[in-house]
Amino acid sequence: MEKNIREKSFTEADTREKKDIRLIGLDLDGTTLTSDKVLTPRTKKVLETCLERGIQVLPATGRAKSGIPAYLTGIQGIRYILLSNGALVYDMKEDRYVYQNLLPFEKSMALLDQLESYGSFYDLFAGGFGRCEGRFLDNLGDYAIEPHIQDLIHMSRKRIDNLRDWLLSWKKPVEKFTVFFADPEARLRAMADMGRDPDLAVTSSIPNNMELNSASCNKGDALLSLGRMLGFSPSQIMACGDGINDLDMVRMAGFGVAMENGMDQVKEAADFITKSCDEEGVAYAIERFVL
Repeated sequence: MEKNIREKSFTEADTREKKDIRLIGLDLDGTTLTSDKVLTPRTKKVLETCLERGIQVLPATGRAKSGIPAYLTGIQGIRYILLSNGALVYDMKEDRYVYQNLLPFEKSMALLDQLESYGSFYDLFAGGFGRCEGRFLDNLGDYAIEPHIQDLIHMSRKRIDNLRDWLLSWKKPVEKFTVFFADPEARLRAMADMGRDPDLAVTSSIPNNMELNSASCNKGDALLSLGRMLGFSPSQIMACGDGINDLDMVRMAGFGVAMENGMDQVKEAADFITKSCDEEGVAYAIERFVL
């Protein structure tokens, strides 16, 4: 397995091979953004060059719409955003969702009791925002949530008093649930429990969280669905990612790219392993294979 991963890794001496790529799906955290959540000037310029050449650039994230940084959506030419692990694809130009794959209301209600039993942080995404109880927002450090993730949570969540009451008033499907664990063993138990549920897709974006979507929801399905809407074949689609929630996207795209800092499962599924997010690996891969 390690040999296969190494064979797909970048080397400066590798032969360059330009591909007919028309759509690029890009995870944000740990991929397009540095570990400090920065979009570097070089990476921004590469994305702008793609857009100038008619190549669609799709931010493809586990975040809700409220968590997408303006410095990314403000790049001229970016039109679509894949949200909440593929639960939604949003058209910024027409202000509408062109693709949806949501968790039913009844299933979401049933999950609340189960999530409460783990003694973990949990919230849900709906209507473009995370909805989070104050008891969690005020005690994020108790759940081993790193400071930069705490900042993102405060920026992208709306405070509510009681999630059950809020959901009963919402009475519509939701995008996903996010769960954080202070205890790694509790996380493993929860992921095993939820993994046995045929109605759920269970994934994660960082080592101490769990994310729950509808069973058929993933970034890969949403990415290829948008590709079909735009008239692109899978072979014309490139995807870059690092986390488990990127695995389907990297596997299903015609050309899948894993970050050097990515999870081994993603590297194994990828066609190419680029440099790390702090070495501008997205820019490196796009320059080499697309531009």
